[in-house]
This record gives sequence, structure tokens and C-alpha cells, in this order.
Amino acid sequence: MVGFDQTKLLHRRTTGPLHLTGYAAKIHGYDYKLVQVQNMGSRYGTWAKVPAIREFLEHYQFVVFLDADVILTYPHLPLEWLFNYWAMHPQTLVAMAADPTEPVNDDERGNTFLNTGFVIAQRSVRTMELLRAWENCPGESQYQNCAHWVTHWPHEQGAFGTYLRYDFNRSSDIKVLPCAEANGCPNAAHTGCVGKFVRHYWYSKNSVTPAVDQSIQRYFLPYLHHAFLRDAQLDVLALEPENMAQD
Repeated sequence: MVGFDQTKLLHRRTTGPLHLTGYAAKIHGYDYKLVQVQNMGSRYGTWAKVPAIREFLEHYQFVVFLDADVILTYPHLPLEWLFNYWAMHPQTLVAMAADPTEPVNDDERGNTFLNTGFVIAQRSVRTMELLRAWENCPGESQYQNCAHWVTHWPHEQGAFGTYLRYDFNRSSDIKVLPCAEANGCPNAAHTGCVGKFVRHYWYSKNSVTPAVDQSIQRYFLPYLHHAFLRDAQLDVLALEPENMAQD
């Protein structure tokens, strides 16, 4: 029993990755990669996710990207279950959640942006074309005025919502996930986005650490208990009385 709040020792930027490390490696056996921005030049740091997704997709059939303030509500649910639930098809390129339906989240055509804090990408030639076009968007060789999103909010999300989703517009190209299921958090319930399966704490970033703490207690401790019982025979040395030193 600990007599102080250990969650105060953790920063919200590290608790999200901590949660995912346990989810990916300990429970489901997925590979987990922490993306650290080295030098994005004049681009805002969140642009780093685009080349990162493209690079890792060379080695995996699926890449799931999560911002540092995103956690999976039910860590015991495998990603494959979510893929089936959201009806991901072999032709699906990427999946993202809709943002809340508010004017600040509308693109220049009046359509709601898709939030790039949680991205599911499926490897295909067309997916790679999308990611390269997205990464090169600010160069304006293909999309005029895309350089605006280099430093202006919502950065790479604005570029995707303004240009890419309209070019890659086959019915199966982009899966739009419900905001209530894959965006927001309980603190943002008034927006209709409560994070049923994926919680994105853009509304209350300081809530990430308590949420991870609760998740660890609810889901990871039973896993650790099971692992302890499973491995007890390897970890515990049973001494017979005759083999013990006599006083």
C-alpha cells in the first residue's frame, strides 16, 4: 500500500505511451513504437505522424497511430475486434474519427474535419499514395495553399481534411469512425464525443494520467495476477525441511 498519489509523478505525455506499451506488448503481443520528433523544420511537430505511419506501414499490414493524449478505453479488447466492429474492409485505406460538429471543426466546404489523433492505416499501394500525397502536401506541387497548414492549427489534420479526403474519395477509401466511439472523453460528453472505445483527451489533457491509472487498476492488475499464478512454479523456490539449514 502506498501512502501518496503516484500519478502526480507521471506526466500526461508519458502516461499515454505507458498505457499503450502495456496494451500492445503485455496483453496482445503487438509491436509498439514510440515516435519522437527529431527535426520537422518549419512544420509543426504533429506532422511527424505522417512519414512515421508511412515508414512503419512498409513492415506491417496495419499501423495504428495514437497521439500521446489518446488511450484505449478497454485494453482487453484486441484491435482485430475493433476492426471487425467498425467494418474495416480490405479496400479501406485509413480510418479516423469525426470531430465534434462545431463550426471550428469545419473545413472550407463546411464538412467536419476527421481527427488525426487516432489513425488506422492498412497497407496497400493506394494507401502509400495517400500518405505520400499527405506528406508532400505543404510543398504545393499538387495542392495549392496547403503550406498554410504547416504552422496553422489543425496542421496535418487541416491538410488531410481540406485536400486528401476529397482526392481519395472512393466509398471504401476512408472509414469515418463515430465521434462518440473513437474520439473525445467523458469530460467532453456535451460535444457528443465520449470515447466509448478510444478516448482522446483534447478537452481535458490533465485527465490522461488519472484515466491511465484507472485503466491499469481495472485491466492490467488482473493480467499481472494471472501471470503471477501462471509462472509461480518458475518463480518460487520450494524448500524441503530436510534441505534447510539447522540452527
